Amino acid sequence: MSDPSTIELLTKLANLTMLTFMVSNMLGFGMRLSLAEILEPLREIKPTLKALLANFVIVPAAAYALVRVFPLEAGYAIGLLLVATSAGDPATTKGSQLAKGNPAYTLAMMVGLQIMTVFLMPIILPPLVPGVHVDPFKIALPLVLFLLAPLAIGLLIHARWSRVAAKLWKPVDRFSSVAFAVVISLYLGLHSRAIIDSWGSYAILTGCMLVAVSFVVGYFLGAPGQIRKSDLAIQTSFRGISAAVAIAITNFPTQPQVLNMVLINLMWALPVLLIVAPFVLRRKNVAAAQAGGGTTVAAERSPGG
Repeated sequence: MSDPSTIELLTKLANLTMLTFMVSNMLGFGMRLSLAEILEPLREIKPTLKALLANFVIVPAAAYALVRVFPLEAGYAIGLLLVATSAGDPATTKGSQLAKGNPAYTLAMMVGLQIMTVFLMPIILPPLVPGVHVDPFKIALPLVLFLLAPLAIGLLIHARWSRVAAKLWKPVDRFSSVAFAVVISLYLGLHSRAIIDSWGSYAILTGCMLVAVSFVVGYFLGAPGQIRKSDLAIQTSFRGISAAVAIAITNFPTQPQVLNMVLINLMWALPVLLIVAPFVLRRKNVAAAQAGGGTTVAAERSPGG
């Protein structure tokens, strides 16, 4: 696939499919859950603060340490730090579903982390990479248009026309799952050669290490309850890949290594979503729910749990 026109067409298709996934995923969740169910998990101050600590202090610090220890080229280093300072991704809701997690908690935390990314990334990223400027408005605009707006529309349908919402959310959810699979295949297919060529540059190694560290940090800071641990581990390890891709394309168009590093992190985060979540975390979550007690029981009773 070396024809430039074909590559350009597929790249545009991948970008359009990414936006389609984001909109349909959030619309489906809005029709599935009420506003009260989404906001309820955020009322717990201590777990919320621990989630912020994991995503905006510990993970960026770990990425900075990796950049200092391993001789990464500038583009790869920026990409790694970009992923580390971006949190909250729509795909984590799929991971929570596969793991039998708490969809309300995952959605609430995802939206909260995305909003915090808008405010914190322009503060955290420049000191880590001197000379880098991140426009918060460029981050906020797609966040509002493709995430918050469809979520609000879904919530409105849920509140006003609950029967319609009950019939529509499952088909919309299935559609978003297909769109997610297509966009991942397109992005990884288009950039597979660049990812392979990065072998020996420490990009693949550091990407793997960041995902592993992020997963462990999220899991142990996700208490109380097994389901809370599971959901935050998925949330923290997958990072804000969608936002990071958008920022890499718009802010670093002449540095392809930045986007390639983001996709390398995606490559390592996908096994968490598609293997660890359904085959490891799901078993632990179901066992904890059957044992009963506290947060786990409440999570299992939530919609889709």
